[in-house]
Amino acid sequence: MKFYLKIILFTFHFSLFTQVISQNADCDDMVIMKDTIYHTSAISGYGDKREFDGNELENEKVFEKEENSIWYFIKAPTDGVFTFDIISENKADDWDFLLFEYKKNFCKRIEDNKIVSIRTNLSRSPITGLSRKGKENFVGAGVNANYSRPIHIHKGDRYVLVVNNPKRAKGKHTLILHYPKKKTKPKEMKNVVVEKKESKTTLFKLLIRDASTQKLLSSNVSISGLRKNVIVLDTITKYEATIIKKMHTVYINAHAKGYMLTSKQFKIGKNEIEYSTELYLEKIAKGKKVNLKNMQFYGNRPDFLPSARSSLNSLLSFMNQNSKVVIEVEGHVNGPGQKNSQDYKDLSYSRAYAVKEYLIKKGIDKERIDFKGYGNSQMLYPDPKSSYQESANRRVEIKILSNEYNSGVRNIH
Repeated sequence: MKFYLKIILFTFHFSLFTQVISQNADCDDMVIMKDTIYHTSAISGYGDKREFDGNELENEKVFEKEENSIWYFIKAPTDGVFTFDIISENKADDWDFLLFEYKKNFCKRIEDNKIVSIRTNLSRSPITGLSRKGKENFVGAGVNANYSRPIHIHKGDRYVLVVNNPKRAKGKHTLILHYPKKKTKPKEMKNVVVEKKESKTTLFKLLIRDASTQKLLSSNVSISGLRKNVIVLDTITKYEATIIKKMHTVYINAHAKGYMLTSKQFKIGKNEIEYSTELYLEKIAKGKKVNLKNMQFYGNRPDFLPSARSSLNSLLSFMNQNSKVVIEVEGHVNGPGQKNSQDYKDLSYSRAYAVKEYLIKKGIDKERIDFKGYGNSQMLYPDPKSSYQESANRRVEIKILSNEYNSGVRNIH
Protein backbone atom coordinates (compact mmCIF):
# COMPACT_ATOMS: atom_id res chain seq x y z
CA MET A 1 0.00 0.00 0.00
CA LYS A 2 2.83 2.39 0.90
CA PHE A 3 4.55 1.53 -2.39
CA TYR A 4 1.50 2.50 -4.45
CA LEU A 5 1.08 5.70 -2.44
CA LYS A 6 4.66 6.69 -3.26
CA ILE A 7 4.04 6.05 -6.96
CA ILE A 8 0.90 8.21 -6.89
CA LEU A 9 2.67 11.04 -5.05
CA PHE A 10 5.65 10.92 -7.47
CA THR A 11 3.35 10.96 -10.48
CA PHE A 12 1.42 13.93 -9.08
CA HIS A 13 4.63 15.82 -8.30
CA PHE A 14 6.05 15.12 -11.78
CA SER A 15 2.80 16.28 -13.38
CA LEU A 16 3.01 19.59 -11.52
CA PHE A 17 6.66 19.97 -12.51
CA THR A 18 6.00 19.46 -16.21
CA GLN A 19 3.24 22.06 -16.10
CA VAL A 20 5.46 24.85 -14.85
CA ILE A 21 8.79 24.00 -16.52
CA SER A 22 9.16 24.53 -20.29
CA GLN A 23 12.21 25.52 -22.40
CA ASN A 24 12.20 29.19 -23.55
CA ALA A 25 9.17 29.89 -21.38
CA ASP A 26 10.74 32.83 -19.52
CA CYS A 27 11.85 36.33 -20.47
CA ASP A 28 15.49 35.55 -19.70
CA ASP A 29 15.47 32.39 -21.83
CA MET A 30 14.12 33.49 -25.21
CA VAL A 31 14.37 31.76 -28.56
CA ILE A 32 16.74 33.89 -30.65
CA MET A 33 15.20 33.92 -34.12
CA LYS A 34 18.02 33.37 -36.58
CA ASP A 35 15.73 32.16 -39.34
CA THR A 36 12.27 33.10 -40.54
CA ILE A 37 10.67 29.78 -39.46
CA TYR A 38 10.62 28.08 -36.06
CA HIS A 39 8.85 24.79 -35.23
CA THR A 40 8.21 24.36 -31.52
CA SER A 41 8.24 21.20 -29.50
CA ALA A 42 5.34 20.57 -27.10
CA ILE A 43 4.84 23.70 -24.99
CA SER A 44 3.85 23.10 -21.40
CA GLY A 45 4.00 25.51 -18.50
CA TYR A 46 5.16 29.06 -17.95
CA GLY A 47 8.77 28.45 -16.96
CA ASP A 48 10.44 29.42 -13.69
CA LYS A 49 8.23 32.44 -13.17
CA ARG A 50 4.84 33.58 -14.34
CA GLU A 51 5.53 37.02 -15.85
CA PHE A 52 1.83 37.67 -16.57
CA ASP A 53 -0.80 36.88 -13.94
CA GLY A 54 -3.94 38.33 -12.39
CA ASN A 55 -4.89 40.60 -15.26
CA GLU A 56 -8.45 41.36 -16.24
CA LEU A 57 -9.89 39.29 -19.05
CA GLU A 58 -11.12 42.46 -20.73
CA ASN A 59 -7.59 43.93 -20.93
CA GLU A 60 -6.72 43.44 -24.59
CA LYS A 61 -3.06 44.47 -24.15
CA VAL A 62 -1.93 41.62 -21.91
CA PHE A 63 -2.60 37.96 -21.07
CA GLU A 64 -5.02 37.31 -18.22
CA LYS A 65 -2.58 34.66 -17.06
CA GLU A 66 0.51 33.07 -18.55
CA GLU A 67 -0.12 29.32 -18.83
CA ASN A 68 1.82 27.55 -21.61
CA SER A 69 4.20 30.03 -23.17
CA ILE A 70 7.26 30.58 -25.35
CA TRP A 71 9.28 33.80 -25.78
CA TYR A 72 10.94 34.88 -29.03
CA PHE A 73 13.61 37.54 -29.64
CA ILE A 74 13.44 39.10 -33.14
CA LYS A 75 15.88 41.50 -34.81
CA ALA A 76 14.80 43.27 -38.01
CA PRO A 77 17.17 42.60 -40.94
CA THR A 78 15.72 45.31 -43.21
CA ASP A 79 13.24 48.17 -43.45
CA GLY A 80 9.56 47.95 -44.30
CA VAL A 81 6.31 46.26 -43.27
CA PHE A 82 6.67 43.27 -40.94
CA THR A 83 4.11 40.46 -40.54
CA PHE A 84 4.12 36.94 -39.11
CA ASP A 85 1.98 33.82 -38.77
CA ILE A 86 1.51 31.53 -35.76
CA ILE A 87 0.07 28.29 -37.12
CA SER A 88 -1.10 25.62 -34.69
CA GLU A 89 -0.42 21.96 -35.29
CA ASN A 90 -3.73 21.06 -33.65
CA LYS A 91 -6.88 23.00 -34.47
CA ALA A 92 -8.05 22.54 -30.90
CA ASP A 93 -5.26 24.80 -29.65
CA ASP A 94 -5.75 28.51 -29.05
CA TRP A 95 -2.66 30.70 -29.40
CA ASP A 96 -2.50 34.29 -28.17
CA PHE A 97 0.43 36.68 -28.51
CA LEU A 98 1.92 39.91 -27.18
CA LEU A 99 4.48 41.90 -29.21
CA PHE A 100 6.84 44.33 -27.46
CA GLU A 101 9.60 46.66 -28.55
CA TYR A 102 12.77 45.45 -26.87
CA LYS A 103 14.33 48.05 -24.59
CA LYS A 104 17.14 48.14 -22.07
CA ASN A 105 16.41 46.08 -18.94
CA PHE A 106 13.47 44.59 -20.79
CA CYS A 107 12.84 41.65 -18.45
CA LYS A 108 12.98 43.90 -15.38
CA ARG A 109 10.47 46.22 -17.04
CA ILE A 110 8.19 43.24 -17.70
CA GLU A 111 8.50 42.12 -14.10
CA ASP A 112 7.70 45.64 -12.85
CA ASN A 113 4.87 46.01 -15.37
CA LYS A 114 6.53 49.10 -16.85
CA ILE A 115 6.39 48.23 -20.52
CA VAL A 116 3.35 48.05 -22.78
CA SER A 117 2.84 45.85 -25.83
CA ILE A 118 2.59 47.43 -29.29
CA ARG A 119 0.47 44.63 -30.80
CA THR A 120 -1.65 41.85 -29.30
CA ASN A 121 -4.16 39.25 -30.37
CA LEU A 122 -6.07 37.32 -27.69
CA SER A 123 -8.81 36.00 -29.95
CA ARG A 124 -9.84 32.35 -29.83
CA SER A 125 -8.04 30.87 -32.85
CA PRO A 126 -5.46 28.20 -33.78
CA ILE A 127 -3.97 30.61 -36.33
CA THR A 128 -3.00 34.19 -35.56
CA GLY A 129 -0.37 36.85 -36.22
CA LEU A 130 0.13 40.18 -37.99
CA SER A 131 -1.31 40.71 -41.44
CA ARG A 132 -1.68 43.54 -43.93
CA LYS A 133 -5.40 42.78 -43.75
CA GLY A 134 -5.46 43.25 -39.98
CA LYS A 135 -7.43 46.30 -38.84
CA GLU A 136 -6.71 46.56 -35.12
CA ASN A 137 -3.51 46.95 -33.12
CA PHE A 138 -5.00 45.13 -30.13
CA VAL A 139 -7.56 42.33 -30.39
CA GLY A 140 -9.24 41.15 -27.20
CA ALA A 141 -10.29 37.70 -25.98
CA GLY A 142 -13.20 35.83 -27.49
CA VAL A 143 -14.35 35.31 -31.04
CA ASN A 144 -12.63 38.20 -32.80
CA ALA A 145 -10.36 38.84 -35.77
CA ASN A 146 -7.45 36.45 -35.55
CA TYR A 147 -4.92 38.85 -37.17
CA SER A 148 -3.76 42.26 -35.97
CA ARG A 149 -2.29 45.14 -37.97
CA PRO A 150 1.33 44.89 -39.17
CA ILE A 151 4.15 47.14 -37.96
CA HIS A 152 6.74 49.13 -39.86
CA ILE A 153 10.27 48.11 -38.95
CA HIS A 154 13.75 49.49 -39.50
CA LYS A 155 16.88 47.46 -39.89
CA GLY A 156 18.31 46.67 -36.46
CA ASP A 157 15.05 47.19 -34.53
CA ARG A 158 14.51 44.55 -31.82
CA TYR A 159 11.26 42.99 -30.66
CA VAL A 160 10.01 40.38 -28.19
CA LEU A 161 7.10 38.11 -29.11
CA VAL A 162 5.39 36.14 -26.32
CA VAL A 163 3.04 33.34 -27.44
CA ASN A 164 0.70 31.68 -24.94
CA ASN A 165 -1.83 28.84 -25.03
CA PRO A 166 -4.23 29.58 -22.15
CA LYS A 167 -6.33 26.42 -22.44
CA ARG A 168 -4.16 23.45 -23.35
CA ALA A 169 -0.67 22.17 -22.58
CA LYS A 170 1.65 20.27 -24.92
CA GLY A 171 0.47 22.18 -27.96
CA LYS A 172 2.81 22.88 -30.88
CA HIS A 173 2.93 25.66 -33.43
CA THR A 174 5.05 27.04 -36.24
CA LEU A 175 6.16 30.68 -36.26
CA ILE A 176 6.75 32.17 -39.72
CA LEU A 177 8.25 35.66 -39.99
CA HIS A 178 7.66 37.77 -43.10
CA TYR A 179 10.28 40.46 -43.56
CA PRO A 180 10.02 43.04 -46.34
CA LYS A 181 12.07 42.23 -49.39
CA LYS A 182 15.06 44.44 -50.01
CA LYS A 183 14.23 47.01 -52.62
CA THR A 184 16.11 46.79 -55.87
CA LYS A 185 16.23 49.54 -58.41
CA PRO A 186 14.26 48.61 -61.51
CA LYS A 187 16.40 48.12 -64.53
CA GLU A 188 16.18 51.05 -66.87
CA MET A 189 14.96 50.13 -70.29
CA LYS A 190 17.25 51.69 -72.80
CA ASN A 191 17.12 51.74 -76.52
CA VAL A 192 19.43 49.05 -77.77
CA VAL A 193 22.15 50.66 -79.80
CA VAL A 194 24.63 48.56 -81.68
CA GLU A 195 27.87 50.33 -81.09
CA LYS A 196 30.78 49.98 -83.39
CA LYS A 197 33.82 48.51 -81.75
CA GLU A 198 36.37 51.18 -81.09
CA SER A 199 39.21 50.94 -83.55
CA LYS A 200 42.65 50.29 -82.12
CA THR A 201 44.36 51.86 -85.11
CA THR A 202 44.74 55.27 -86.73
CA LEU A 203 44.65 55.86 -90.47
CA PHE A 204 47.54 58.15 -91.44
CA LYS A 205 47.39 60.06 -94.74
CA LEU A 206 50.11 62.18 -96.37
CA LEU A 207 50.08 64.31 -99.54
CA ILE A 208 53.10 66.03 -101.16
CA ARG A 209 52.39 69.18 -103.18
CA ASP A 210 54.16 71.89 -105.13
CA ALA A 211 53.96 75.00 -102.93
CA SER A 212 53.21 77.26 -105.91
CA THR A 213 50.79 75.22 -108.00
CA GLN A 214 49.30 73.09 -105.18
CA LYS A 215 49.57 70.12 -107.52
CA LEU A 216 50.71 66.74 -106.26
CA LEU A 217 54.47 66.41 -106.55
CA SER A 218 56.38 63.16 -106.87
CA SER A 219 58.97 63.19 -104.08
CA ASN A 220 61.36 61.11 -102.02
CA VAL A 221 60.16 60.86 -98.42
CA SER A 222 61.47 59.55 -95.12
CA ILE A 223 59.16 59.21 -92.10
CA SER A 224 60.23 58.41 -88.56
CA GLY A 225 57.93 57.98 -85.57
CA LEU A 226 55.09 56.09 -87.26
CA ARG A 227 56.65 52.69 -86.84
CA LYS A 228 59.63 51.18 -85.10
CA ASN A 229 61.86 51.69 -88.13
CA VAL A 230 62.21 54.69 -90.45
CA ILE A 231 59.95 54.51 -93.51
CA VAL A 232 61.77 55.45 -96.74
CA LEU A 233 59.64 56.06 -99.85
CA ASP A 234 60.83 56.95 -103.37
CA THR A 235 58.90 59.02 -105.92
CA ILE A 236 55.51 59.16 -104.24
CA THR A 237 52.81 61.84 -104.25
CA LYS A 238 50.75 60.40 -101.40
CA TYR A 239 51.01 57.81 -98.70
CA GLU A 240 48.58 56.02 -96.39
CA ALA A 241 49.30 53.72 -93.47
CA THR A 242 47.37 52.12 -90.62
CA ILE A 243 49.25 52.63 -87.38
CA ILE A 244 48.71 51.60 -83.78
CA LYS A 245 46.54 54.11 -81.95
CA LYS A 246 48.86 55.83 -79.49
CA MET A 247 50.77 59.10 -79.15
CA HIS A 248 53.20 59.48 -82.05
CA THR A 249 55.86 62.17 -82.55
CA VAL A 250 56.47 62.15 -86.29
CA TYR A 251 59.27 63.64 -88.40
CA ILE A 252 58.96 63.84 -92.19
CA ASN A 253 61.66 64.89 -94.66
CA ALA A 254 60.78 65.22 -98.34
CA HIS A 255 62.61 66.42 -101.45
CA ALA A 256 62.26 66.33 -105.22
CA LYS A 257 64.34 67.30 -108.26
CA GLY A 258 64.64 71.09 -108.28
CA TYR A 259 62.84 71.50 -104.94
CA MET A 260 64.02 72.36 -101.45
CA LEU A 261 64.51 69.69 -98.85
CA THR A 262 61.48 70.17 -96.56
CA SER A 263 61.18 69.02 -92.97
CA LYS A 264 58.08 68.78 -90.76
CA GLN A 265 57.43 67.66 -87.21
CA PHE A 266 54.01 66.97 -85.59
CA LYS A 267 52.20 64.80 -83.07
CA ILE A 268 49.38 62.32 -83.64
CA GLY A 269 47.10 61.97 -80.60
CA LYS A 270 46.29 58.58 -79.11
CA ASN A 271 42.56 59.00 -79.80
CA GLU A 272 42.85 59.94 -83.46
CA ILE A 273 40.84 57.77 -85.84
CA GLU A 274 42.33 59.45 -88.90
CA TYR A 275 45.17 61.93 -89.27
CA SER A 276 45.96 63.76 -92.52
CA THR A 277 48.83 66.11 -93.29
CA GLU A 278 50.39 67.74 -96.35
CA LEU A 279 53.91 68.89 -97.23
CA TYR A 280 54.49 71.83 -99.58
CA LEU A 281 57.82 71.87 -101.40
CA GLU A 282 59.30 75.12 -102.72
CA LYS A 283 61.62 75.51 -105.68
CA ILE A 284 65.32 75.68 -104.84
CA ALA A 285 66.52 79.28 -104.53
CA LYS A 286 69.64 80.97 -103.23
CA GLY A 287 69.36 82.04 -99.59
CA LYS A 288 66.54 79.67 -98.64
CA LYS A 289 66.99 77.59 -95.51
CA VAL A 290 65.63 74.38 -94.05
CA ASN A 291 65.72 73.42 -90.40
CA LEU A 292 66.13 69.67 -90.28
CA LYS A 293 63.80 68.98 -87.35
CA ASN A 294 65.35 65.76 -86.22
CA MET A 295 69.05 66.48 -86.77
CA GLN A 296 70.00 67.01 -83.13
CA PHE A 297 73.00 66.43 -80.87
CA TYR A 298 73.92 65.34 -77.39
CA GLY A 299 74.37 68.20 -74.93
CA ASN A 300 77.82 69.87 -75.04
CA ARG A 301 78.99 67.45 -77.73
CA PRO A 302 79.21 67.43 -81.55
CA ASP A 303 77.86 63.86 -81.60
CA PHE A 304 74.56 63.10 -83.34
CA LEU A 305 71.61 61.69 -81.44
CA PRO A 306 70.57 58.30 -82.93
CA SER A 307 67.35 59.89 -84.20
CA ALA A 308 69.38 62.23 -86.46
CA ARG A 309 70.22 59.38 -88.82
CA SER A 310 67.07 59.76 -90.95
CA SER A 311 67.68 63.51 -91.45
CA LEU A 312 71.32 62.90 -92.42
CA ASN A 313 70.23 60.34 -94.99
CA SER A 314 67.55 62.69 -96.35
CA LEU A 315 70.13 65.46 -96.75
CA LEU A 316 72.46 63.05 -98.54
CA SER A 317 69.64 62.00 -100.89
CA PHE A 318 68.77 65.65 -101.56
CA MET A 319 72.39 66.47 -102.44
CA ASN A 320 72.64 63.50 -104.79
CA GLN A 321 69.36 64.32 -106.53
CA ASN A 322 70.23 68.00 -106.93
CA SER A 323 73.86 67.74 -107.95
CA LYS A 324 74.40 71.48 -108.63
CA VAL A 325 73.32 72.64 -105.19
CA VAL A 326 75.94 74.19 -102.92
CA ILE A 327 75.00 74.48 -99.26
CA GLU A 328 76.13 76.06 -96.05
CA VAL A 329 75.72 73.94 -92.92
CA GLU A 330 74.94 76.19 -89.96
CA GLY A 331 75.56 74.87 -86.45
CA HIS A 332 73.72 76.13 -83.34
CA VAL A 333 73.89 75.39 -79.61
CA ASN A 334 71.64 75.73 -76.57
CA GLY A 335 73.00 78.41 -74.23
CA PRO A 336 70.14 80.38 -72.66
CA GLY A 337 71.09 83.41 -70.59
CA GLN A 338 74.74 83.15 -71.56
CA LYS A 339 77.06 85.23 -73.71
CA ASN A 340 77.97 83.78 -77.07
CA SER A 341 81.34 82.60 -75.81
CA GLN A 342 84.10 81.06 -77.87
CA ASP A 343 83.21 77.68 -76.37
CA TYR A 344 79.70 77.97 -77.79
CA LYS A 345 81.03 79.05 -81.16
CA ASP A 346 83.50 76.18 -81.23
CA LEU A 347 80.79 73.66 -80.31
CA SER A 348 78.43 74.92 -83.01
CA TYR A 349 81.31 74.92 -85.50
CA SER A 350 82.10 71.31 -84.61
CA ARG A 351 78.47 70.29 -85.10
CA ALA A 352 78.32 71.88 -88.55
CA TYR A 353 81.59 70.21 -89.46
CA ALA A 354 80.20 66.83 -88.32
CA VAL A 355 77.46 67.15 -90.95
CA LYS A 356 79.95 68.13 -93.66
CA GLU A 357 82.19 65.23 -92.73
CA TYR A 358 79.28 62.79 -92.96
CA LEU A 359 78.33 64.00 -96.46
CA ILE A 360 81.92 63.88 -97.69
CA LYS A 361 82.31 60.32 -96.41
CA LYS A 362 79.17 59.43 -98.37
CA GLY A 363 80.64 60.80 -101.62
CA ILE A 364 79.53 64.44 -101.79
CA ASP A 365 82.18 66.82 -103.16
CA LYS A 366 83.58 68.92 -100.33
CA GLU A 367 83.43 72.00 -102.58
CA ARG A 368 79.65 71.83 -102.38
CA ILE A 369 79.62 72.16 -98.61
CA ASP A 370 80.50 75.18 -96.53
CA PHE A 371 79.91 75.34 -92.78
CA LYS A 372 79.69 77.88 -89.97
CA GLY A 373 79.13 77.89 -86.23
CA TYR A 374 76.82 80.54 -84.77
CA GLY A 375 77.07 79.55 -81.11
CA ASN A 376 73.96 80.50 -79.13
CA SER A 377 73.29 83.70 -81.07
CA GLN A 378 70.31 82.29 -83.01
CA MET A 379 68.48 80.03 -80.56
CA LEU A 380 64.93 79.09 -81.56
CA TYR A 381 63.98 79.23 -77.85
CA PRO A 382 66.05 81.91 -76.04
CA ASP A 383 64.37 80.92 -72.75
CA PRO A 384 63.64 77.20 -73.16
CA LYS A 385 60.93 75.76 -70.89
CA SER A 386 61.39 72.07 -71.64
CA SER A 387 63.91 69.47 -72.71
CA TYR A 388 62.25 69.51 -76.13
CA GLN A 389 62.99 73.24 -76.56
CA GLU A 390 66.55 72.78 -75.34
CA SER A 391 67.03 69.97 -77.83
CA ALA A 392 65.55 72.10 -80.62
CA ASN A 393 68.18 74.78 -79.95
CA ARG A 394 70.91 72.19 -80.62
CA ARG A 395 70.25 72.09 -84.34
CA VAL A 396 71.65 72.28 -87.83
CA GLU A 397 70.14 74.37 -90.60
CA ILE A 398 70.92 74.03 -94.30
CA LYS A 399 71.20 77.21 -96.38
CA ILE A 400 71.29 77.25 -100.18
CA LEU A 401 74.37 79.13 -101.41
CA SER A 402 74.02 78.26 -105.07
CA ASN A 403 72.34 75.97 -107.55
CA GLU A 404 75.04 76.36 -110.20
CA TYR A 405 77.83 74.09 -109.09
CA ASN A 406 80.18 72.91 -111.85
CA SER A 407 82.57 70.09 -111.08
CA GLY A 408 86.22 70.96 -111.75
CA VAL A 409 85.53 74.70 -111.79
CA ARG A 410 86.19 76.94 -108.83
CA ASN A 411 82.81 78.06 -107.52
CA ILE A 412 82.52 81.44 -105.85
CA HIS A 413 79.50 81.73 -103.55
